[in-house]
Amino acid sequence: MISFAVGGDLSHLDAARDTLANVDAYGRAVPSARFMGGREFETLSASLGPFSAQDAFAAIPAVIAREMILLPNLATGSGPFPGRSSEWLNDVGATPAERWAAACLYLALMTETCLGLIGADGPILVEGPFAANPAYLAALSAVLGRPVMALPGSTGTSQGAALLAGDAGAHKSAEGVTRPDWQLADYRRTWISRTGRSEERMHVA
Repeated sequence: MISFAVGGDLSHLDAARDTLANVDAYGRAVPSARFMGGREFETLSASLGPFSAQDAFAAIPAVIAREMILLPNLATGSGPFPGRSSEWLNDVGATPAERWAAACLYLALMTETCLGLIGADGPILVEGPFAANPAYLAALSAVLGRPVMALPGSTGTSQGAALLAGDAGAHKSAEGVTRPDWQLADYRRTWISRTGRSEERMHVA
């Protein structure tokens, strides 16, 4: 999962935490951050079984209430916490749906961490496979406390290339994500304290 922050913070990039500068189509430096979210999702699929976004979404309130938490990393050696190994908290007796719910919250919190490291601000546009995951999108919206939009289709790269070539018909409108009323402050605070993550330059929901 790669995050880009147009107009973000280029002065605090840290290669040890997988942040770097990419270049956009106009030659401008764009601060970027990444972690192996797709690989971690595959690892979870192998251990938890098929993913049901609807079941995961429904289980999130109960997971928040019991502070069932997944800590980084399933894919070690990269991302904002390269030296950590994954750990479950308060997961005794958890169902697969609850574990998937905690995993979606984990992915949202990892995304928030990456966005904070590159100084991202304003609305968030999600594209690619995770744009079709309503549990992740809702969790991201709840964690960030600001607009999150999902772009239809498997990738925005081809759409962007077509638009640069002058094909206005390639444009697809993003859909806004409805922010749930989940009470995430304590859950998020626990996740932050257990990862040792600094809240400096983070956008607290």
